[in-house]
Amino acid sequence: MDIIRKTKREIAQLKRIQGATQVARAVVLAIKKYGESIRTEKKSEFLKKLNSASKDLLSARPTEPLAQNAVKFIFYRIKKAKDVQELKLELKKSSSEILETIEKSKATIASQVAKIIKNEDKVFTHCHSSTVEEGFKIAKKQGKHFYVFNTETRPLFQGHITAKNLIKYNIPVTMVVDSSAAFLISKHSGKELMMNKVIIGCDAILPDGSIINKIGSFGIGLASYYEKVPFYVAATLLKFHHKSWIKIERRSPKEVWKKAPKGLKIINFAFDMVPAQYIKGIVCEAGIISPSNIKREVKKIYPWLIK
Repeated sequence: MDIIRKTKREIAQLKRIQGATQVARAVVLAIKKYGESIRTEKKSEFLKKLNSASKDLLSARPTEPLAQNAVKFIFYRIKKAKDVQELKLELKKSSSEILETIEKSKATIASQVAKIIKNEDKVFTHCHSSTVEEGFKIAKKQGKHFYVFNTETRPLFQGHITAKNLIKYNIPVTMVVDSSAAFLISKHSGKELMMNKVIIGCDAILPDGSIINKIGSFGIGLASYYEKVPFYVAATLLKFHHKSWIKIERRSPKEVWKKAPKGLKIINFAFDMVPAQYIKGIVCEAGIISPSNIKREVKKIYPWLIK
């Protein structure tokens, strides 16, 4: 169980492993390695141990359907095995297959993101999405000249990752504090700062097309909707969550204020929700689709995801 405990700790601490794709990859690889170490000849016992380890791992970040769905796919495949030997073989195959599917979907979505970006665009983004970042990189390679504006993303400053990486790609980037994001998007910040579009990633897609993303996304979506700035979400349909709501993770108050005054209560939401009506399009494996078409496209591409 060492690999499970170690991976769970690293995911929870958000130090070495962060972001939906990285979390999903770490979970799959840990389960695969743990499965190889299980010593039993009973199929039922093997599945029981693997299921328990999987639940423990997934509890580290409850608002991560990509990891949950990756595990769901693995169990969907391995349950068909006849014995433990076949189980282990199928575990290895299905783990590789779902990781490959995630990477392929990321590449497809990034190319779609690049198509959205036009010359001289001012594009706003939030937090750190490796898929959105890759889309910016592709657009740059295509010779497009555009400007990115991003948030610092408190309290853990994931926006710093985005900014550093974009600078490496020679993409002009300007950072703002989270609390000024909505004002920047508004026309009141000045004509020279008017955004042409907003492109963010997300951690979960709900059945009605609403999305769950890093805290601060709701305000950005609201400002975009009010100002009629096109708001796009770049995410794989593997982030689909079949229930109408998902548990919103609350993290330690110490992330916000390490030595806060005694008696002060701090609520540290890790995520919030952007309603479907604020979203112009979800950039996914099926192209750029309306939020209202989410369930149909998920059923078409990943039928095992729909109960």
